[in-house]
Amino acid sequence: MQTLKEEIKDRILAAALSEFEQYGYAQSSMRRIASTAGITTGNIYRYFKNKDDLFHALLEPTYIQFIKYTMDIKEAIDQTNTIDAFETLNCIQLVDDTLVELLKESSVEIKILLTLSQGSAYEQAKQDLIQIVAQILEKVMLIAKDIPALHDPKDQLAVQMFATTLIESICIILRDYEDGSTIKYLVDEQLYVFGEGFAKKLNR
Repeated sequence: MQTLKEEIKDRILAAALSEFEQYGYAQSSMRRIASTAGITTGNIYRYFKNKDDLFHALLEPTYIQFIKYTMDIKEAIDQTNTIDAFETLNCIQLVDDTLVELLKESSVEIKILLTLSQGSAYEQAKQDLIQIVAQILEKVMLIAKDIPALHDPKDQLAVQMFATTLIESICIILRDYEDGSTIKYLVDEQLYVFGEGFAKKLNR
């Protein structure tokens, strides 16, 4: 049996990354990936069982890092006892720093994960992030208001709206821009505006 070559595997992964970024998971073609990698379609299956296996190989490391970073933020805030408006902005800055760090390390993978993974095992990634951010914001609100739980339905809706709006806006930035410095600038601006708005909400 011929030894699988790392160089060919790397070519497949690079071709797949480009394919998934251009077409998304659902519309991507193993035939096109093989062609871009310079191998036969049959040969690609010696390295990856199917498209899902290939998608998983590409995105799992980023997904694991992505969940770890966001859970680290949640844990840091869970250990906080008092939060004022300034500290609220610091909490938002933690989210900002995390997202920017992830984008620096793997911007294409994050773009695919959050905007182009429909039909894959990772299609809930964006919703997962929204829910983690909502939990973070809820914790911030509980501490700021010094209450044990959000009983007011309006506060619950506000938390969900802020979390959804934040992540959806970042997804739009990832979808519409490719330059890393532009993405960082826009994400920074979005999170600054978001943080100001959320801080005002807490002080009402």
